[in-house]
Amino acid sequence: MYPVMLNLRGRRSLVVGGGGVVLRKIQALLGEEARVTVIALEPISALEDKANRGEIVLLRRAFAESDVDGFALVFAATNDRAVNERVARAARIRGLWVNVADDPELSDFHLPARVQRGSLQLTIASAGGAPFVVRRLRQMLERKLGPEWSMWIEAAARFRRAVRALAVPHAEAEEKFDRFFAATVDDVRLSARVPVAREEESWLGSPAALPHDAPDRGRESRVTGFVSLVGAGPGDPGLFTMRGHRRLQAADAVVYDRLAATTLPCDLPRETELHCVGKEAGNHPVPQEEINALLLRLAREGKRVVRLKGGDPFIFGRGGEEAEVLKAAGIPFEVVPGVTAGIAVPAYAGIPATHRGESVRVTLLTAHECVKDRESQVRWDLLAQDPHATLVGYMGVSNLATVARRLIDGGMNPATPAGAIQSGTMSRQKAVYSTIGDLPTAADRAKIQPPAIFVVGPTVGHAKALDWFTTRPLFGERLGILDPDAALADALDIAGAEIIDATPPITPAASVVMRTQPLTGWLFKTAEEVELLDEERDNPGFCVDTIAWCLTPNAAARARERGWRCIEELARCPTASAVVTAIAARQTHRGPSKVDCGLQHSPAR
Repeated sequence: MYPVMLNLRGRRSLVVGGGGVVLRKIQALLGEEARVTVIALEPISALEDKANRGEIVLLRRAFAESDVDGFALVFAATNDRAVNERVARAARIRGLWVNVADDPELSDFHLPARVQRGSLQLTIASAGGAPFVVRRLRQMLERKLGPEWSMWIEAAARFRRAVRALAVPHAEAEEKFDRFFAATVDDVRLSARVPVAREEESWLGSPAALPHDAPDRGRESRVTGFVSLVGAGPGDPGLFTMRGHRRLQAADAVVYDRLAATTLPCDLPRETELHCVGKEAGNHPVPQEEINALLLRLAREGKRVVRLKGGDPFIFGRGGEEAEVLKAAGIPFEVVPGVTAGIAVPAYAGIPATHRGESVRVTLLTAHECVKDRESQVRWDLLAQDPHATLVGYMGVSNLATVARRLIDGGMNPATPAGAIQSGTMSRQKAVYSTIGDLPTAADRAKIQPPAIFVVGPTVGHAKALDWFTTRPLFGERLGILDPDAALADALDIAGAEIIDATPPITPAASVVMRTQPLTGWLFKTAEEVELLDEERDNPGFCVDTIAWCLTPNAAARARERGWRCIEELARCPTASAVVTAIAARQTHRGPSKVDCGLQHSPAR
């Protein structure tokens, strides 16, 4: 097979069929700005919606051979091979390229598996001979290639323009490209970082060589956009503010941190630009200087920009620094506060921030950046001698031993209650409780990892008695559902499951949300829903143990056809509460189980 990349902008493409496979194909075609016509006798509702919005032309009838006339590409994806054969034959007679889903013999071209990070695309194909290998290679690359590659490829394109503007000999240009690549790509870890402007200047040899659209050289355009610095909260999407949600829905571009990704609305419009600048402990692939430059560039393009930050923008989120950059550049902005982890995470762990007769003050501090000019910015001695306060520390896992030592040296009783909480408010919340003297050892033994906070003070002693979050029957479940009814979604949420509502068509934002943490299961009502989600199973959020919870026999049969390893049939669960009971029973027993509503276990096939 000869690999090609086609420019489909404005080109007419015909798709015959009306199911989930068709929806995935037309989403890819629309993403390349193709003009799409669909012919289907019984199209799914998502196709009807696209037709009603004018995104596609939908002909609700049977296929006729003359239908292929005037199209550049033809796709067939019906459940009837005879119909697919007629489509392929009609296309070939007219010299048109045709692709038939899951049928290499009838296809003139195959669609490779694709890993996309911005404008960077990696495709994998086996000429139809080993699709199982293609799928697994794609899954591997999806896990390996982080979202920072999308901004890296933008920086690479910008650097190439700068080199071309220098008009240097080919050998010298290649040397500069080598410098860029060697300095920004770790070819062992398959990770990348975005260079800052001064690095690019040094590789180019002259600051003047940077192109006019370089992030720190851009001139303000006639139209200036608007930037909203939005706090996403601690992770639970239910804690996101209504104002923040409205700003996201109206945004042209979203610049988001890794810890804020869980709050992206799954129905965010497909055309919304998503820029991940995901920082995590010990890994800042996009430097703050480059984040500032990105905000300026997007605003100067006249766009409505949301800078989505975990927690609250002004509480250890560097929101003040970004606001100063925007102010200095004359870019209008606003701040949308968010629920900070220092209050929300203890609450989800059953720890009151204040409690009458025990704690009347709360101190929030960052233990990660508590040293400046070799002197501590934190008065540990004063904090240590305040027995009626709750101390909450951000970014403190690596410094927990130092913090404990300084508090005890400052006079704090080593027996003061203390705890460390990882991934607070999320399905993977994990906590360890001890005393401040023993907490570093206890946290290390429990393998507490960032993101985590620590809490010190008398109110930590209430954690066990007031733990309302992790004691719910579905705590730990992260469940996806396509187009859920309100009663089922509410029942799952109240029972403690983290719910991803990915009403089709699945958007880029929904894909981002899925990959933030492992999915324990997905609920299916129909076979079509299984088809709709099939391609997303390459997403790193899915694993071999992700369960297909099937509410109908047809859904279970299709899940088996599509190779789901773990399938649970809930066909005899008539109510939302019965579904909750069944999932809770499976979670408890970690194996085949039978409950009153008729849970049936389907082994891997």
